[in-house]
Amino acid sequence: MAHSGDTTRPQSVKAEFDPQFSATPLGGAALIERAMRRLGVRRILGAHLPGRSPQARYESAEAAWALIASLLLGGRGLCAAELLREDPLAAEIFGLGAGVPEEATMYRVVCELAGLDQRRREETYEKAGAIQPRLSIGGHLKSSPQLRRIVPSAPEAMAPERRAALREAEHALARRCHQSLLHQQTKLAGYTVVFGDGTDLEVQGRCFDAARIGREGERQLRWMTLMLGALMIGQELMAGNIDEAAPLVELVRHSAALIEELAGGGRVLALLDSAFLEKSVLDVLAERRWKFIIGANQWRAILMRLAEEQPAELVWKKTGPDAARRWSESEVGVFIHQAENWAHPVTIAARRWREEGELPGTPWHYAFIATNLDKADLPASLIKNHGYARALWALYSTKQGREEHYKTALADLGLHHPPSGRLGVSQAFYALGAMAYNLAMVLRYRVVPNEEEAMRLWRMRQCYFALAGYLVRTGRRLIVRLAGASVHAQRQVLWERAWARAGAL
Repeated sequence: MAHSGDTTRPQSVKAEFDPQFSATPLGGAALIERAMRRLGVRRILGAHLPGRSPQARYESAEAAWALIASLLLGGRGLCAAELLREDPLAAEIFGLGAGVPEEATMYRVVCELAGLDQRRREETYEKAGAIQPRLSIGGHLKSSPQLRRIVPSAPEAMAPERRAALREAEHALARRCHQSLLHQQTKLAGYTVVFGDGTDLEVQGRCFDAARIGREGERQLRWMTLMLGALMIGQELMAGNIDEAAPLVELVRHSAALIEELAGGGRVLALLDSAFLEKSVLDVLAERRWKFIIGANQWRAILMRLAEEQPAELVWKKTGPDAARRWSESEVGVFIHQAENWAHPVTIAARRWREEGELPGTPWHYAFIATNLDKADLPASLIKNHGYARALWALYSTKQGREEHYKTALADLGLHHPPSGRLGVSQAFYALGAMAYNLAMVLRYRVVPNEEEAMRLWRMRQCYFALAGYLVRTGRRLIVRLAGASVHAQRQVLWERAWARAGAL
């Protein structure tokens, strides 16, 4: 029997620094650098980002390169590159041996990318005025702030010409990332799929010049995005609590040419939620001749009345129970609807159900989607197996999986938290963040081996990037030697396969 004294633990553990030993805990970051090099990220940044004055130590493209790499490694906000500043060996892997911009310098660079002057202290702060005494959690008297940030009445947005330049850089990198993805990763039922959506970004404090009060009383900005498959083709950061339809229309107009180019002349299908079933969105989709499936629940009141008026024997088809949704019975039906200001009628696919435990004859629960897809627009096998209405709902159900990609942008890259109170600075940062997101999608779907495909970025950091290593320099060649003796053999095999796949981009 084992006793408490039967242990192989050392009697004590001590730690000290060895001035002769040099290594980085981010040796696996060479995988990111290899992918970025193969995708031509540095060249794209240099071609599209505006230059800085000759006296500036860091070029815009060099600072943007460092910021994007740092975001992928886990850095956050405008101080993301501090992660590389504190690890010179990791910085050298990315060719930044001459130095990495500090946070203040990075802020100046991003201000210049946005076309904004860096404000002087007297333009930024005013006297705070009298503050009532406050205690810390430990019961100590807190010192009162002497200054308060001045928030302008109108948001300091990016200069239009700078936004256009950054958009060109985003599009160039998205085009290159698309080339590396498998064809089926952007296709659905023969269509190239575009997914548009917006998300609210909560902000703390009163220093964000574009923050607006949301429906639940919180201050927020809004981030609109347009995705092609897993890639972010367009994005815009804007004031909070505004109508979503108008900015989506602008995103489509700015990105449509690239989307149609990447579709190779094929058909485009837009999947949108119910906030976008408005005339302006329907009109721009008609201009582009795109097909669409859009949630219609914001029109629920009128559509429920129309649905209940439909003859049951002609319109509604029974689809049975659904254990996953806890439905005891369900039906689907199709009818036509045209709102007063719409240019064309649309097809409404309705679904109604009763939940488990509800009595027969209980009023139905309803959900609706709108589309301009006809039966002839869908694969015959899909119609044969599921019927027209259920096929539409099956296609629309893929929207939920596409929403999952927001986790990489918002959580893994930290884009849920705008880094600056000045809207234009955050807009420029989100443009670089969108580029980092697209690189993360290439790592996720093309670099990580098939066994671990679709691995989240936070797990890639643990399994592929956080590997101790040291650097060997031979002329102009840099070799990163990873600590193989302490890494599981199977993990080494997977990493080497990822390295090979990154080299093939």
